Amino acid sequence: MAPGPELSAAKQYRPNAYVSLPAELDPDTYDSTPEKRRAEAERLAIRARLKRQYQLQLNNPDAPAVIENPALLRWVYARTQNVYPTSRPTPKMSFLGAVCAIGPILFWMAAFKFERDYKERLIKEGKYERPFSLF
Repeated sequence: MAPGPELSAAKQYRPNAYVSLPAELDPDTYDSTPEKRRAEAERLAIRARLKRQYQLQLNNPDAPAVIENPALLRWVYARTQNVYPTSRPTPKMSFLGAVCAIGPILFWMAAFKFERDYKERLIKEGKYERPFSLF
């Protein structure tokens, strides 16, 4: 009996009752609407146009000293100027910022105070001999 064509992993996959369906195999993900496909095609065309423009500048024998990569410029702008989509001032972020900034200071203050109080109590009870030190 001749074996049939190999089935892809997506066709071989059978959903498990205990495991959710991966996003790659979810029909809502890959069965997109015509508007979605048209928007993806437009984005792909823009990327291809920008890539071609960059390659032309890069391979130009009379290239300028600095070649600007528009994709890299957009990425740098998104990283430096446009911070709110990734980090918004919410109560949770304010609390975490206060904990990270003030928490260690309060912790070390308490640790030093408890150690000093412990040594003072031992000195008063006569159980601690202070070593001689010039510093």
